[in-house]
Amino acid sequence: MIRDSRRDVTYFNKLLIDLDIALQETQQALDDKVFTSISLQVDAAQQLFQLSIMRAVAHYSAGSELATIKTAVLAILDYRRQLSTTADKLPSAHQCYRYDFEKLGEWGEACGSANINRYIYVLWWLTLLTACDVEQSHIDSVLELVCVDENDALLARITSKLGRVNTACPDNLYYPETYQSLYDAITASPLEQPALLGKFINEWYDSLEEADWYENHDCDCEFVYTDYYIGYWCFEAALVVSLFNLSNPIGNNEFYPKGLLSDI
Repeated sequence: MIRDSRRDVTYFNKLLIDLDIALQETQQALDDKVFTSISLQVDAAQQLFQLSIMRAVAHYSAGSELATIKTAVLAILDYRRQLSTTADKLPSAHQCYRYDFEKLGEWGEACGSANINRYIYVLWWLTLLTACDVEQSHIDSVLELVCVDENDALLARITSKLGRVNTACPDNLYYPETYQSLYDAITASPLEQPALLGKFINEWYDSLEEADWYENHDCDCEFVYTDYYIGYWCFEAALVVSLFNLSNPIGNNEFYPKGLLSDI
């Protein structure tokens, strides 16, 4: 049964086909050295990684069963590894270019996409890994690739719960304007948690105007790969609720994926 209310089954069936084709054709072009410079190859590898996450989210929106979602989620890791190995080929003088793709926080745009998108996609990826009950060795490999720094308090707490041994306990958040209330809910009393979670979820979409997918439900045709509407889901709230056993937030908010970590 479809989980998204903004588009119908026909839309998502076509979208999933389009995403599969985009992944296949971009990967083939990368393999065939159609992208002649290393920097363009890094761009393509980044797009493949991001598209693979978008596909997994679209499967959730479309109502796909757990086994189908899990297959899409498991495929993300190889695309992320490819991004790293492609960036390794950059000349030493240009290695700093990869920071825009790999570092989270106050780094520049990559492929015209603001850095906060990398942060959101990492949180979504971790949520989907947890929801699909992926084995720990796979999660460990993910954490080694995408959580190489420990400068964000929310990520540090989440990755620690997922099995990463963090050597630092940061107090700061990369994006407090969006994520402060979610982080505060982790240490709040059970009585305070619903209000904090509700605040985060209610303000989540409006605070993310820089997100690639913001207002994508209004797109009738795609000009770049990030224009696809894949669904608006506050996955990070569901992840925190599950990992930290928090009191459940408001249950019928349009952005909250109710039951994500229990019955998908």
